[in-house]
Amino acid sequence: MQSIQTQSDLTRAFGIEVDENDLLVLQQVEQRVLWLTTYLLHYINKLRPSPDDLKVGGHQASSASLVSVLTALYCVALRPDDHVAIKPHAAPAFHILQYLLGYLPADTLRTLRDLGGLQAYPNRTKDPDSVTISTASAGLGAAATIFGALTQRYLGDHFGRESRGRYIAIVGDAELDEGNIPEALGEARTYDLQNLWWIVDFNRQSLDRIMPEHAASHIRRQFEAKDWQVIELRYGSLQEAFFRNPDLPSGAGQCLKDWLDSCRLSQYQTLMSRPGAELRHILSQFGGQQGVDMDRALQPLSDQQLKDLVFNIGGHDIRQILRTLAHAAQLPGPLMILAYTTKGWGLPIAGHLENHAAVLTDGQLADLQAAHDIAAGAEWDGFHPDSVEQTWLHQSLAKRGFPLPETSQMMPPRTASTTPVAVPERLPVRYPQTTSTQAAFGQMLVALSDVPQLGDRMVTLSPDVAVSTNLGGWINRRGVYAADSRPNDWREHGVETLLQWNEGPTGQHIELGIAEHNFYLALSMLGLAPEMHGDMLWPIGTIYDPFVERGLDALKYGTYAHAKFIFAGTPSGLTLCREAGAHQSFLTPLLGIGIPDLRYYEPAYAAELEVILCWALAQLADRERGESVYMRLSTKTLRQAAVEITPEWRQQVLSGGYWLRDYRTAADYATAPHLHLLASGVMLAEALAASDAALEDGIYANVINITSVDQLFRGWMRLCQGEHHAGYLDQLLPKADRHTPAVTLLDGHPLALGWLGNLLHAPVRALGVTAFGESAALPDLYHKHHIDADAVLGAIAQLLFTT
Repeated sequence: MQSIQTQSDLTRAFGIEVDENDLLVLQQVEQRVLWLTTYLLHYINKLRPSPDDLKVGGHQASSASLVSVLTALYCVALRPDDHVAIKPHAAPAFHILQYLLGYLPADTLRTLRDLGGLQAYPNRTKDPDSVTISTASAGLGAAATIFGALTQRYLGDHFGRESRGRYIAIVGDAELDEGNIPEALGEARTYDLQNLWWIVDFNRQSLDRIMPEHAASHIRRQFEAKDWQVIELRYGSLQEAFFRNPDLPSGAGQCLKDWLDSCRLSQYQTLMSRPGAELRHILSQFGGQQGVDMDRALQPLSDQQLKDLVFNIGGHDIRQILRTLAHAAQLPGPLMILAYTTKGWGLPIAGHLENHAAVLTDGQLADLQAAHDIAAGAEWDGFHPDSVEQTWLHQSLAKRGFPLPETSQMMPPRTASTTPVAVPERLPVRYPQTTSTQAAFGQMLVALSDVPQLGDRMVTLSPDVAVSTNLGGWINRRGVYAADSRPNDWREHGVETLLQWNEGPTGQHIELGIAEHNFYLALSMLGLAPEMHGDMLWPIGTIYDPFVERGLDALKYGTYAHAKFIFAGTPSGLTLCREAGAHQSFLTPLLGIGIPDLRYYEPAYAAELEVILCWALAQLADRERGESVYMRLSTKTLRQAAVEITPEWRQQVLSGGYWLRDYRTAADYATAPHLHLLASGVMLAEALAASDAALEDGIYANVINITSVDQLFRGWMRLCQGEHHAGYLDQLLPKADRHTPAVTLLDGHPLALGWLGNLLHAPVRALGVTAFGESAALPDLYHKHHIDADAVLGAIAQLLFTT
């Protein structure tokens, strides 16, 4: 790296001057952050009353690892438009900086990891202090920055929104082992994302182990292979000065550098807690092997000064950090900074193998308090309002354009500034008499592309399955998004194709690689466009339903962050029957019910899907109460039911279901054998066929079409939690129609509908799929899994015989 040395370079990069006196102030801030972070975690673990004896935790060592980097970022380098994904285990240090900058009260600090208080890991919906990107385990927050930067670029290309804001991820070195990280890195270069930095906290330790040897070079190659710029922040100022010192014996500076570069990671970590004399002996021996007089070179240094030199690495040297960040600001992205740090820096547990979950002893804390000159009773003190440090911090905020601490958060959330868009309740589409929900979905998107304002702000995504999920019509209308316009070689060479794959910056379909984590993270960040950028988008994704589970962590990440998007899981169930069991989904209905802040629908007919899709688009605009929507669709064609589309029917569809075949008005209904068939999605065909066959035997089998068991389950949960009614469930299944035997039928796990027996207080036979699939014709699989019409008739016979 070519060092950035001049004041003008720093000023140009950050909009703020940083001279030698300023560096001294920043070092004072850095030390106060270290003390307060350590004391905060001591307080919540050892001083704060707790109703149980479970460890509170908080990661003193991992927080200390990033104290210097966070100080440089939040006190100098960040701008109001930037978005930062904080390493989860460094959350306490982040909150302390917000406190010192004036954006967080001291009383709020003390609530860390308590109910209603600061979260263990940065959370955009629960923390009050400028968290815009949630982070937690599995590296999802870091990967989300890639798709946040993609969203920012997309908005700029389509609506002229200019933003110089950066997306910055601060990532633990062990987090890079998470599989979704390498999956995501390639998309950054695919879309030429410039304002994207990752800072890797290379402290060489994970939870239990020291990182493998050559980990740094492996990390570097991982990013370079995906065409990222890479900068190493390795050596501190003391080390750099020693390397270049002309007064040292010949080769001494290079000898120390060679030892640092070749030292085993485990040895380097171990020596942090050993006496300086031991370190001097090791360097002397190494110098002897190199023919360098290291004894004379090190003779002017005390043992402590020698340790200060050897462990003065770049990630804890404010001067070096700022130089590196200024250099990064001059380079095109995406960019990774490999920051060498120390886990437990500045603490007696620095570098120790077992420091991950360690909390300083009372004696160790007392020594640290004395070393930082913190008086008894002043443990929580920041800087005095009139102090040099506090004055400097406020001036720095003002120069960089941040709001005053007394009036706002450091990075207040944005809100959509666009004019409200009218979403139609109906679409001008005529569906074939026999069609599938997937095919109808494709028709609806084409119709929506013509809706004023809405069509321009819709964006579709798929993980390389756009054509096979019926997005072709939309793509022909709206094009494929790319960083630059690309020729359509098929068209230019006269090759006829039904699909017009026109790529360029104005396209409105994003075709990702086959990586479902990327799919859901991209949906999530596009679905947070109003909060992150002040512009509204309507993101709609399609994914093979069997692979919803593959991206489950990222899907939950998005809904937990209150992102708002729509996705269709299609084809679903056994429909991909010829593709073998790995392409057949049966657990996804349980996920649709179980994931919070996600509404799950499984329509049978095109008219139902149209109602659901239009409603889903409208409620995405409700940034307070709106939720993401999962529609489980199919390529299985059904003869469309003859229904009258009234406001009442529309509300029934949205609320969870309606009676499709109702025999309750039959004269002999009360005395004849009767029961309910509750079916969802494509299983309506089998339910209706069984109902017809049962009627021939004098049995009334009502068919109730469950459009959203999720909506019904929410009502049941309200009843279980003490409310006096179950919402729409009481209308769909009034008390007069309970105590009636029922069969539930789903091309999915029977648990999803089987719970309705609790409401009915009657025997229920729950039919569904409970085993892995195999290649076969669909009727054969239906028969094998006992979800065909004959299986329904068998369940009816069992129920009537036993009751």
